Amino acid sequence: MKIWVLICFLLGVSLVNNVSAQDTIWFLSGERLITSSYNIKIEDGMLNYFNKRNKEKHVGLEYVYSVIEKTGNKKIYYEPAVMENTPFSVDQMWSFIKGEYEAHENYHATGSTLIGIGAGVSGVYLFPTVFYSPIVPAVGSVITGMTNVRDKKVGKKYPQYVDNEYFIAGYREVSNQKRVSNSIKGGILGLVVGIASAVIISK
Repeated sequence: MKIWVLICFLLGVSLVNNVSAQDTIWFLSGERLITSSYNIKIEDGMLNYFNKRNKEKHVGLEYVYSVIEKTGNKKIYYEPAVMENTPFSVDQMWSFIKGEYEAHENYHATGSTLIGIGAGVSGVYLFPTVFYSPIVPAVGSVITGMTNVRDKKVGKKYPQYVDNEYFIAGYREVSNQKRVSNSIKGGILGLVVGIASAVIISK
């Protein structure tokens, strides 16, 4: 038993050391990449890196906020003048990105998925012709996209950012994307379930 505990401990230490020995790349989308397999070509304005599936990816530096090296050195690539529709300062954009990141990591939009499933199933039974069945979940997704997570709810979950409008805006941006995406996925699943159940019932 003690041997297994020691092995687990050593594996944990190895994992922590491996992560700490890599650089951290922050994207304007709020996504974070921890890696040592990348290179930046300033002259081409490109970031080349390998994802978790070991596939090479290419991203324009205009979509990169910063790179934090394992030594602690930080290089910021974000330039407010480059992004036309985001007139945020460097610090404001960092708050926005932190909000996006938290939503990516912690907002699951389960309710939107369930609503989408319900709308998909309902569409099958409301319209006798399957061709029109997707109308209900489609409308549901549009309505979902028109609603946002309340600022007070975000502030309650993250009291340290309750007065940070940029963090809240970033969180709201990604959470809304997740709500719409989950609603669409739920709608498709609901249509499949609805059609399958209708076929079973008809027999």
